[in-house]
Formats: sequence, C-alpha cells, structure tokens
Amino acid sequence: MRTKSLVILLIILAVLAGFGALTLHVKAPTAPQSALGKRLLENLPANEISAVIVRDPAKSISLAKKSDRWVVEDRFDYPADFSKIAEFVRKLKDAKIGRRFESSEETLKRLSLKLPDDKGAKNSEKGTQIRLKDGSGKVLVSLLLGKVRETGGERSFPDGHYVRMDDSSTTYLIDAHFAFMEKDPSEWLDKTLLKVDANDVKKISCLSPDGKTIYYTFERPEKGKALEPESLPESGKINESALDRLAGSLSSLRMEDVADPSDASISLNLERSNQLKYRLFSGMTYHIYPGEACSGADGCYLKLGATFEEPFEPEGEKIDETAEQPSRETETAPEKRPEARALEAKQLDDQFRPWVYVIPKWQHEAFITDLEKLLEKPEKEPVGKSEEKN
Repeated sequence: MRTKSLVILLIILAVLAGFGALTLHVKAPTAPQSALGKRLLENLPANEISAVIVRDPAKSISLAKKSDRWVVEDRFDYPADFSKIAEFVRKLKDAKIGRRFESSEETLKRLSLKLPDDKGAKNSEKGTQIRLKDGSGKVLVSLLLGKVRETGGERSFPDGHYVRMDDSSTTYLIDAHFAFMEKDPSEWLDKTLLKVDANDVKKISCLSPDGKTIYYTFERPEKGKALEPESLPESGKINESALDRLAGSLSSLRMEDVADPSDASISLNLERSNQLKYRLFSGMTYHIYPGEACSGADGCYLKLGATFEEPFEPEGEKIDETAEQPSRETETAPEKRPEARALEAKQLDDQFRPWVYVIPKWQHEAFITDLEKLLEKPEKEPVGKSEEKN
C-alpha cells in the first residue's frame, strides 16, 4: 500500500510540475526577447531627415536643412557642423536594444523619462526629447533620452542609455549613450573660420578703419624668409614672439558663437576699429576687424572680409637644371587661375560679411593693432648707472 501511494504522489507532482512549466511558457514575454540585439531605429530613413530638434526642460535646439545646407535656427540660421549632425543620427540609428520592459509611472520618473513639458513632473524626472523630421515636416521619430546607465563601481563610466518613444510606456536600454551630447545651440555651429599657414602670409598691414592710414607693415621678401618691418621707430626692436603670434593668428581661427546680426551697434563699432590686412602669396587677402579690448567673460567680437589682389610675381627666379624634374605622375596640381581665386574670395566675403563672431580672448589678443606691442620693451637702467651719468 505504501508503494502504491508513493507512485500516485509522484504522478501528481509530475502533473503539477508540467502544468506550472506550461503556464510560465505561456506568460513569458517572447516578443521583448526577440527584440534584444536588434537596432532600436532599424527602419529610420536617415537620408530623409531634414530637421533635428533637441529639447530638454531648460532649452531647445533646432537644426534644419535649408537650401541643401544644415543651419542652426537658434543662431540666426548660421551654418551648422554637419559632421556632428551626421554622427548623432548615425549613433541613434546604430543603437541596439539590450533590454526592454514596461515601465510604471514611478519607473518613468525614476529613469527621467517624462516629457520635458510635463507640468506634473519635476525637472529631474524629465528627459531630453529628440525629434527627427523630413522635408515636409512629418515626424519620423520622436523619442526621449532618460538616464544614462553607468557601470564600473567607484570609477563608473556610461555604457548605455534608457530611452522610450513619446507615446509608449515601453522602456528600452540601448547600448549607446548620449551623456556628452551638446545641449547648447552654439555647440552645433560650424566653428572653423580660417586655416592659413603663417608661411603663406606675404604681407601684414595695420590700417585705419577707412584704410587710408597705414600704422605698420611687415612683409616677406620671398617665401621661406622672415617677415620684415617696412619702417620702425628709432632704436625700435621687433618682439619676435609677438610677431609670430600675429602671423600665425589665422592658422586655426575658430569662433565660439555668433552675435545677433540685428544688433547694429556691435557691427558698427567693429567697422570703426583699426583693421588688419593679411595678404597671401596667392593674392588672397583677409581683412580682420578685431575691435577694441574685451573681457574674457563675455567673449570678444570679430568681423571678417576677403578680397583678391593680383599675386606677387617672383623676381629673378632661377631654374636649377641639375635638379630632378618631377614626372607627370608626381606633378602637383596646377595653381588656380586669378579669375578662380577672385571668385573664391568673393564667395568667402559673402559668407563672412553678415556675421559678427565671438572668439576667445586669447585669440583676440593675437590681433595686435598697436605697433608698440610688437616691439621689445626697452630695458630700464639700474638706478646706480643713472646717477653716475649725472
């Protein structure tokens, strides 16, 4: 009887175990598991994107494609850094799902996945909304970036991001993170202004605002030679370090922001300031209006212009007949014709003239318009020596 009871008990336990396994299998979230490892925005038509809007509780950024060029609408439609936009979209499109779950209201708050304009939520509970639109204004994607997931204990580092679509409570943990995404419009500007090698500068002149008075001129007798002053005060000696800074000030000229073009007072003040004229061996000439001294806190203003002047003709250039002549395969590209350079200068001038740029103080200080600052300071005589002369 005991053996029979034991067999019956084992059969009952086996049935119950099988029923439990079947119940768990039916209730298992098979759909979320199938999504793991897949791209969150796999079907995003990246080539159709014509607008990117980034909005958090504090501010918003609007980037748009206009006339085949990306601009920052929050900065008066100034050209945007397309490489940043392309990298941002690529990162979104390539992000893969590492986890997926349904979130309660409290979970959305804890993961900062509430909408930026949710009046019932604290700022710490709100996320950053990303909206991508096509040329007709149709929203292609609208999602929220919440908290960044960090790992590594004390030396933690971001390794994922919690996100959700605006109209869904489903939360995803993706393998990409946007912890260092720029959230100020100025950070999306194309900040490169000029890249001119100092050795390509033939002549530097400082002129009055109307260009009629020349305060100083430095010129290279030929390529590879040092800049030489046209004239100097009696007993004046050039400060080579200051002159090198002046000559190299266009080698990596970048701005931090652009001023409001409607603020005529800034533009007028700059155009009334002394100008620096950098003439290259190619004939391209850059006009710099650095304005007066500025404070580092508010930034410094700068205006730019460009013109073309016929290049300097080399005098008495001799050909070394013993030197090896380059083959057709290694021949360098031909120099641009004067007409092409003149057109290039006109296009650059059209690009520069409408804007007043904000540059850092250290760059502004390199544009020296006072000749005295390009000269060595005279050494002071010891007090004893002065008394001996008397």
